[in-house]
Amino acid sequence: MVLWFRDNAGIPLYSLDVRGKSLNDAQHWSAPQVFGPRARYVIESDPAYLELNEIKRHDQGIYRCRVDFQNSQTQSFRFNLTVIIPPSQPVVLDRWGRIINSTIIGPKEEGDDILLTCRVVGGRPQPDVLWFINDNLVDNQIEQNTGNIIENRLLWTSVQRHHLHSVFTCQASNTKLMQPRTSKFVLDMYLKPLVVNILNATESLAAHKEYQIVCQSTGARPNAVIQWTKGKKTLKRVKEHSIRNTTYSVLTFVPTVEDDGRLLGCRAQNPKVAGLFLEHFQNISVHYPPVVVLQLGSTLAMDDIKEGDDIYFECKIQSNPSWRRLTWLHNGVQLPQNSSSTKIVRSNQSLVIQKVTRYSSGSYQCGALNSEGETLSNEIVLNIKYVPLCATDKIISIGVSLDETITVSCDIITHPLASKFYWRFENSEEVLEIEQHRFSSNGSSSQLHYTPASEQDY
Repeated sequence: MVLWFRDNAGIPLYSLDVRGKSLNDAQHWSAPQVFGPRARYVIESDPAYLELNEIKRHDQGIYRCRVDFQNSQTQSFRFNLTVIIPPSQPVVLDRWGRIINSTIIGPKEEGDDILLTCRVVGGRPQPDVLWFINDNLVDNQIEQNTGNIIENRLLWTSVQRHHLHSVFTCQASNTKLMQPRTSKFVLDMYLKPLVVNILNATESLAAHKEYQIVCQSTGARPNAVIQWTKGKKTLKRVKEHSIRNTTYSVLTFVPTVEDDGRLLGCRAQNPKVAGLFLEHFQNISVHYPPVVVLQLGSTLAMDDIKEGDDIYFECKIQSNPSWRRLTWLHNGVQLPQNSSSTKIVRSNQSLVIQKVTRYSSGSYQCGALNSEGETLSNEIVLNIKYVPLCATDKIISIGVSLDETITVSCDIITHPLASKFYWRFENSEEVLEIEQHRFSSNGSSSQLHYTPASEQDY
């Protein structure tokens, strides 16, 4: 007969009775309040054993097996049954004590600290609660053990970009008989851009020609937003696309003359990371034909230049690349180089004409040439003042009879127009001023009405 007892109980929990029977016909009995149908004594095995199914925590104890023989001495055996109770599934709390229900931590920024608390309830024996990062043990210290609640608090300081997608695992285990219970979380991060570069900006650009300029930024998560600037102005003609963690921004740019020497800027910024951005600047060199402006000398008054004066002009040239030839034009005809006979002196970007005459009147221009082309300046038209001159230098004889009235015309060339005319009668005997009422004038001409009354009037 085989009897099973637990601890110090005198009443068996299970029995096998083979008295007066064959072993195959043995009578099995299991205490209903203890094991019931969960227990079965397996006699087909050698040695035979007591099999317990669906182990309960109260099944733990010291078990004693007593075997009574009909013709031999009774034998007893003791067994210590330890029932292991696995811990609950780990629950992870954030720094504010809120349960993290997702499998993602973050997003975090570079330099942030991570504070996580792993909480486990129950378990016998007391479980080990461990923190792993990427399968490396980083914390095995229990900070709190209240009743059947065990906590391990992990502080991971100053996360860096290489920690992106790191796996944080809280593991609870109290036996090697089963796999540990784990809760896993993946670290998500917002990352600032690492690099920004203007890729294809050439050393020089032609004015008014369209260019496609590319700016590239890498390292941001999510991808960087790129902004173009010209000086303090934001440029809008932009197309942007991203490949993996690289952003490309294509600027359609048509430079003007005014853009020469300005800075073209590309700024990359992650809008999720406040205040952090990278910039790359490129100096703009714009090539264009000369921009030419002609100015009369600052000490001269255009309406007060008279014969005999010295005049000078300044040719203001804005040019990239530098001009290599400067020409001067008078009434569309190129002026000669420095000449003492013509009293023309050219010096750098200045033109001096000494002792001007009435023939110096007319339009003046300067022109400049560089590799991009040749440009003429504005016109300055000069009207040189000079004393009145007869329109003809011929002596004219006019025949007239006594008491016949004729009209004699005096035509002159002058600038400005004459303000007053004088007529005078001369013969061998006398010189007389003619009264104003006897002639009329219009600025460039005067007509005298004359009637000889005697021989002395010739």
